[in-house]
Amino acid sequence: MSPQDRAAFEKRAADIGDKLNAAKGRHPTQAGNGAGADRASATSRALRVSTELIGGIVVGSAIGYALDRLFGNEKPWFFILFFMLGTAAGILNVVRTAAKEKTPPAPSVPDDEEDK
Repeated sequence: MSPQDRAAFEKRAADIGDKLNAAKGRHPTQAGNGAGADRASATSRALRVSTELIGGIVVGSAIGYALDRLFGNEKPWFFILFFMLGTAAGILNVVRTAAKEKTPPAPSVPDDEEDK
């Protein structure tokens, strides 16, 4: 390998290293912030998901209870119906959140050919 080829290779390797470091800086969850940050992030996601599930159930139950009281039903048909709808909505929110957070977007790093 000639000295010019070696210098060009080293320059390209340094450029790729700089691009990777910049990409890691844009994605703090992938940059390796330590175990404490990962645990805190996982805890916040778990609290968010559980809150969405419980919120759907509570809101659905409250609407059903209010409708039963409003119409003077002796049997809690609206409560049962809206409890099920709230549970389904809560589970749907959990699935959507999990699917969205399952695969983070890959960093966009231009190729060497795109730089020209």
